[in-house]
Amino acid sequence: MITEIDLREVLARSVGAPLSDLVTRSTGAKVRSSIEAELSGRPAGAGVVLDFSSVRVLDCSCADEVVAKLVLGRGVAPGAGQWFVIRGLGEGQAEEIDHVLRRRRLAMVAEERDGHARLLGEVEPSAEAAWRVVGELGNAGAEEVATVLRLALAEARQALQAAADAGVVRQADDRFLPLTAA
Repeated sequence: MITEIDLREVLARSVGAPLSDLVTRSTGAKVRSSIEAELSGRPAGAGVVLDFSSVRVLDCSCADEVVAKLVLGRGVAPGAGQWFVIRGLGEGQAEEIDHVLRRRRLAMVAEERDGHARLLGEVEPSAEAAWRVVGELGNAGAEEVATVLRLALAEARQALQAAADAGVVRQADDRFLPLTAA
């Protein structure tokens, strides 16, 4: 089950005015609180798409409050076990989110307007390589990743686990799946 959240709608609800600029830390905290309330009670493993398509401006403090803190809390209530994908980012917004994620040593998958996925933030190089293989194949196990990347099986398992721990792939038994908004 995937929940899609239009950030502009959440912003309007949170501040009581139809705005399209996500700026200031206090605004970001209100938006994040609203999103957390919306996500409470969702099943573990559920996907969340944060849609920035209607957001005009995103500053660093708001990106930190909304995106980074949601990612930090993904393994604890209220968003326990949820995975996040960002959609509809402009390049300036992507830079702001990338910056705050890197500063906190976090990562997320962003779906670009053309449908291609990219990573924002920071992951280990081996985890990024495993993420790319999973995305190219549609899903993968350690054996496929080891073959494609020419790694020992144990190294491939570690790379996949690092990608899952970073929240850029999800694990289903011994397979790893890409995070997509579809």
